Amino acid sequence: MLVVFIAMIGALALLWHAVRDGRLLALATDAASHGSGAGAVPMLKDVLEY
Repeated sequence: MLVVFIAMIGALALLWHAVRDGRLLALATDAASHGSGAGAVPMLKDVLEY
């Protein structure tokens, strides 16, 4: 039980560092937005086609 608790604390610490450094946001933006660099119209088409 103690090992599970320590693993959870470690995972939360890694997640905290990813959020603090902005890496998590960058990964989510890269994975989610296919047309964000092309302007508003391609991005809107991508959202509506989903």
